[in-house]
Amino acid sequence: MSVIRLGLAQVEASFGDQEQQNLVRALDLVRQAGERDVDLLAFAENFPGPFTDANRYEVAEPMARAAREHGVAVAYGTSLPDPDRPGSFNITTVVVDDRGEERGAYRRTHPVGPYIYRDSPEWNFDYVAADDFPVIDMPWGKLGISICSEVHLPEVTRILALRGAEVVLYPSGLLIDELGYTEAWQTLVHARAIENHLYTATLVNLMSRSVAEQFAGESFESSGPGLTRGIGMVASPEGILARSPEPGILVAELDLERTRYLRRTTEELIVPAPYRTIPGHLDWRRPELYGTLLEAAREAAPSARQG
Repeated sequence: MSVIRLGLAQVEASFGDQEQQNLVRALDLVRQAGERDVDLLAFAENFPGPFTDANRYEVAEPMARAAREHGVAVAYGTSLPDPDRPGSFNITTVVVDDRGEERGAYRRTHPVGPYIYRDSPEWNFDYVAADDFPVIDMPWGKLGISICSEVHLPEVTRILALRGAEVVLYPSGLLIDELGYTEAWQTLVHARAIENHLYTATLVNLMSRSVAEQFAGESFESSGPGLTRGIGMVASPEGILARSPEPGILVAELDLERTRYLRRTTEELIVPAPYRTIPGHLDWRRPELYGTLLEAAREAAPSARQG
């Protein structure tokens, strides 16, 4: 299989005593994805939850069962207990295949906690950053994940690419559009595709305007059925494949053989070029020079944190 159908499930997230409705919505979206012949369905950061340490509920078994029943691989968001810090949690995306078997999981690595995950009634637990960058083997290829604002850190995606990732998902949390980040965010997601010769995709949890006001203390323009706007987008190294701010499942076809071709091909000056980006540039890398990057990062980190 060299062509896969990727679906992005951009959907309303509920909080508080309605939070478990997220799981109901997620299971129905897996069903819909199966009806649309989606190979991999991705959910936004931490969806379907849980979003707090006070309201825990089981999502792994129902999501695996739905994936198996409808024949759809799923990358869903949750918070998992940190194995080294009792009472703390990792922001996690779990990947199960179309047989309902867990293939792997990525626990968010940046930034260090507590970041934005404390002291809100909607999203509240002791977040701890993890330290690993797994690449997940799928039947069709290799999948990487980088969560939310990690898109601003090119090192994360480059590590995944060098480990063989062919598709990288950027599930995001909330209020990206309302904060004014969408243009820069989508530009970065596309840039990660170009510089690493892979497919990238991003999406965000949608919320009712009343919930958004609880987070940010001000009114927002709403879209769709009274919801905040989405940032759903799928990109290739050669262009944007799909984009929508609306709720629902955004679907795009990814031709993995095309990105494999771009990785193994040497650029030639052919007019018109048979590609829309410079191919083969990962082979230009000179790792022996990059110790300087680590040295500069160590020297700059304290002053950068101080602002």
